[in-house]
Amino acid sequence: MAALDRPKLRSLAARRLEHMGEAYVVLEDPHRLCATPLVLGYDVFMRVVRHFDGRNTLLDVQRLVLETSSQYVEMAAIRELVEQLDRSLALEGPAFDAAVRSFYDAEERPAALAGMSYASEPDRLRADLDRFFRGRDGAGKLALPPPAAREERLTEAKPRLRAIVSPHIDFPRGGSVYTWAYKALVEQSDADVFVILGVAHQLCRRRFVLTRKDFATPLGVATTDRPYVDRLAEAAGSHLFDDELTHRSEHSIEFQAVFLKHVLGDRPFTIVPILVGSFHDLMKRRADPITDPEVGRFIRALREAEKSSGRKVAYIGGIDLCHVGPEFGDPGRVDDALQGQVREFDHAMLARAEAVDPVGWFRTASAVGDRWRVCGLAAAYTMLQVLGPSRGELLKYNQAVDDRKTCCVSFASMVFHAVAADAG
Repeated sequence: MAALDRPKLRSLAARRLEHMGEAYVVLEDPHRLCATPLVLGYDVFMRVVRHFDGRNTLLDVQRLVLETSSQYVEMAAIRELVEQLDRSLALEGPAFDAAVRSFYDAEERPAALAGMSYASEPDRLRADLDRFFRGRDGAGKLALPPPAAREERLTEAKPRLRAIVSPHIDFPRGGSVYTWAYKALVEQSDADVFVILGVAHQLCRRRFVLTRKDFATPLGVATTDRPYVDRLAEAAGSHLFDDELTHRSEHSIEFQAVFLKHVLGDRPFTIVPILVGSFHDLMKRRADPITDPEVGRFIRALREAEKSSGRKVAYIGGIDLCHVGPEFGDPGRVDDALQGQVREFDHAMLARAEAVDPVGWFRTASAVGDRWRVCGLAAAYTMLQVLGPSRGELLKYNQAVDDRKTCCVSFASMVFHAVAADAG
């Protein structure tokens, strides 16, 4: 029997919306294959669509509606609703399968949030990003010397830049903090490969997610280093592509690709995009993640891939810190006292990061049962494990609080430089 004869609604995020006295259900696609959120009448969703479970035929749905609501719905109306949802890619079936195949077959991952979280027009985007550097709390205008002078300065200046930590919060709230990390990167690093460890905000079957796709941005394409990715997959397993569709909508790497293209311009570079999933089960067990076979194997693969690449490699941790307030399930609104608690906790975490102490970083969060929901916990842990002898420095810290005091997100910019193995 054809899939649409037993329609099955995909796993979409659903929320109730009240508008002008009417109730609706808004369905949002975590993978952003649905171009826009779908809005259905609340009664239509509860009486009809909730029966689209892949087991019920259209006749079953018609019967269930009649039994549960005493309303008879014409079969033509049910078919029209199914076809509408299918065209919108809200149902499992041929249309959705074709969209997924199209993503997997493409060499580029599209800029999922261009035109929404940031400008899609290149000149406007450049102007917006420049304003973050020059504006209040920004790191200051980028002033790069000529290439020859730059090479000389890199040789004589600080030890080699090993990594940065950058936020992944949206640009309007966190853009100025991004600039501190990226100013350090462009002025102090001669790396030609940037391994980006981002946060997988969706549930993944694997702890790490790879992709070979290039990342499209309005400022040009950030090319993925496919041989580097292949070395990781060879060492840690091809299952690392099992959740690749997660890359389609995830912003934590996309925002780093945009900033890299902005600050590096025509300078040649490649990226290695890696999403890091949850370590929450390890936190509950109070286990050091390195003891987990999947984590340990991947961290060893990262070290070996860098060693065998023959390239100048730097790491980027695209992470945010705490998430508190009613929007995240807390009972009370965000006040000065809560912000102070968050700030104190964050600086304890960041001190462990500055010391390149992944065990201490993870243990500090575990000690409070992840009370503050550090969404960059696993990605930062992974990065700290692979840096080798290094020392970090906090450049900028901030908190974004909404006007209604229902949401507080904290984030920071950091830089890490290599130190001699025997340095104190």
